[in-house]
Amino acid sequence: MNVKMKGSRGAGAALLFISIAVFIVYTYFLFGTEWSMLMLQFTALVAVAILLTVLGWIGYTMLTAPREEEKQG
Repeated sequence: MNVKMKGSRGAGAALLFISIAVFIVYTYFLFGTEWSMLMLQFTALVAVAILLTVLGWIGYTMLTAPREEEKQG
């Protein structure tokens, strides 16, 4: 088996198990503690921050992109 394939499969397995563990912890904090409203507010804040970061990145890229010269003739 290719060494690169083993590394990517291991990383994939780690990402899978980490995401499942984080989901379980998030669910516990959302439904099992008094921190549920804070968790919802934090989740909304992160979602909006990611969206605005992507929009800002697109705007910055458009702003700093070199102008294309028009072809004549």
